[in-house]
Amino acid sequence: MAAFARLGAVCASVVVLLCAHRSLAQPAPSEPAPSHGDGASVDAEWTATVLPTLTPTGDQPSPLPLRQPGPSEGILQLRARELDAVLRDAAQDLGLTVVLADSLRDVPSNASESKLVKRAVDDKRWMISPRLEIAGDKWLLRLLLVPAGSNVALSRVELVDPAELHVRAVVMLRDLVRAGQGKAPPVLSGPPGEGTEGDRDQAPRKRKRSEGRAILALNAAALGGFVGYSLQKSGGSDDARLTYPLLALGTGIGVGGSLIVAEEWDVGVGDAWYLSAGVVWPTAGGLLLAKGRNVQPPSDRYTWGLVGGLGGLTLASISLTFRGMGEAGATITHSGGLLGIGFGAGTEALVRGSKTEAPYQGMGYGALAGTVVAGALARKFSGGSVSRVMMIDVGAGLGALSVAAVASPLLIGEEVSEARQRIWVSSTMGGAVVGGVIAWWITDDASSRSGAGDTWRYGRPQAGVIGVSSTPDGRRAPAYGVSWAGTF
Repeated sequence: MAAFARLGAVCASVVVLLCAHRSLAQPAPSEPAPSHGDGASVDAEWTATVLPTLTPTGDQPSPLPLRQPGPSEGILQLRARELDAVLRDAAQDLGLTVVLADSLRDVPSNASESKLVKRAVDDKRWMISPRLEIAGDKWLLRLLLVPAGSNVALSRVELVDPAELHVRAVVMLRDLVRAGQGKAPPVLSGPPGEGTEGDRDQAPRKRKRSEGRAILALNAAALGGFVGYSLQKSGGSDDARLTYPLLALGTGIGVGGSLIVAEEWDVGVGDAWYLSAGVVWPTAGGLLLAKGRNVQPPSDRYTWGLVGGLGGLTLASISLTFRGMGEAGATITHSGGLLGIGFGAGTEALVRGSKTEAPYQGMGYGALAGTVVAGALARKFSGGSVSRVMMIDVGAGLGALSVAAVASPLLIGEEVSEARQRIWVSSTMGGAVVGGVIAWWITDDASSRSGAGDTWRYGRPQAGVIGVSSTPDGRRAPAYGVSWAGTF
């Protein structure tokens, strides 16, 4: 089962990468055969050997010898095998004819640069040797390539995120092959990408400037409309002839301001959603806090929400001046605001033990605190996986609902004491924590962001057709259900 699961993951990654890189140039049949520095020429179809991925890369000092990753190295061995399959397919897309490696010759001792050059000259064959090692939370990837018949080894090294390992390997191989053919690799210029430490010119494609323009405009329009509405309510007016002009004015100012900002600065998708989290949840927190404190007159409560939203926007903007925000970081910030409301409500319910009063104050404080804390944590985990963050949220929600359902008999009866109420609330909050931790444990951030894996570390759930049964008349009928399958 494990072998088939791994094979399926590798095949899926290869399909995705092939679809993403259909633009990889293949030499046309009418192209003249490229010649190398020693005068040797080859046919339009080149023969190549892709050696097994080795470690360490040799780019930095290491006491360990050059070797193939073993079973004890876990994720490194898995990524090395996936990289072998991806590079073989990518080499064929580039017009190379990949031959099966000679297991007697392709041992680590025969993969040094000098021996690769000798084999390329003797065999008139392209030699490709990938190297991989773990460098903190990133992968250090090195590709060695020697064109057929050449006495020069080409090398390229990059420190890549786990999500970009396979994509960067394909792009690096393309550039090395083009260099071996005597063609200059394409250069994509642009400012650094958000949520990564690499430059945009190292990306597989050139990212458009201010991709988050539409998201920023949408949230700015909502904030502008709320500002206009709050100004009217704070003035104690309910005149509809004033409401709609103020809404239109605030929305227009918000959209116009967001477009100016997007033109002046490069606003990515993660940046825009991060600003959205800095506005939405503090605004909701301010409104809930004002309602819980019974601020009078009620029209003043909009001012609390407005102050909260503008304060959150200010903090988010200051945070973005240091470095861009990835989409995972923005998702974490939104999750912090949402979970903060739930845990804040539970905390107030535990303290007061009230069965009738809605915990608006706890929800308000929780929204504000959750957004601030999650926004700070997002700086560290901005390059993570959006899927994993959302699965942790789902796990926390399912955990809370499951425990709340099991503990619901505590709330049944004519006399529900404050003690039973507190037990039910604390159990529900504990279920949310346990559900979130379980979701974090069974998901894999590196796999979910790579091209070969998915979010789940230990198998994954499936819903739909899980089997086929035969009817008495000989027909085959699908069996619907839910299953959990994969490598455990």
